[in-house]
Amino acid sequence: MQGKEGVRVVSRVLSIFFGVFGLYETTYLPERLFSYLHYTNEVRSAGVASAGLYLPTLYRITVGFLFVRIAVYLILAVIFWKCSPWVERTLLPEREQ
Repeated sequence: MQGKEGVRVVSRVLSIFFGVFGLYETTYLPERLFSYLHYTNEVRSAGVASAGLYLPTLYRITVGFLFVRIAVYLILAVIFWKCSPWVERTLLPEREQ
């Protein structure tokens, strides 16, 4: 197996790993969204001003970063699957003679 073929195999394996990690992160979405909606509705129904905004804000940040992590993993999966020249240079740098 030549160097470029090996790089393509490694790149595809990394792509599959990133895709699996992205899908794994999506399993947290129902819990985090449910908690966010629960605490948001609880604060609205209680009519609490700024004192009860800690948990809704915490879960809003958590859900936001969860979406960012999922997006980054899936973007990396696509980038490594395509195995562009940048990926080839990153995984197999040129040797100096």
